[in-house]
Amino acid sequence: MNNVIKRVGFVSKYFFAGIMLVYGIQHFMYSNFVARMIPGWVPFHHFWVYFTGSGLIAAAASIVLNWNAKWGCFFLGVMIWVFILIIHVPNLINDHFSAGDLTSACSDLGLASCAFMLSGILKN
Repeated sequence: MNNVIKRVGFVSKYFFAGIMLVYGIQHFMYSNFVARMIPGWVPFHHFWVYFTGSGLIAAAASIVLNWNAKWGCFFLGVMIWVFILIIHVPNLINDHFSAGDLTSACSDLGLASCAFMLSGILKN
């Protein structure tokens, strides 16, 4: 049973990296849509969309290549927490905790938690 758990964990880190890669590519493909999600008080919307997409792709690459994956996952978790604080929390407050906003915030909270857990167990 222990071997099964290790194998599932090993494969899951690659699924997580794949999801981050897809999100990163989508930031480039749908930059106009993603830029509309950034609050108005944040300047240079498209810069942040491309910066974030690059960060997601870099984190995925660090996991797959096992190159500074511990730090890549840590900074990925931090980046997602910034999303939660500047995008999701204000949306939740302004929309009176709508179901869609709450689901999106919880999804990002889960992704950040996975990134931090991976950061804690991966070796450099």
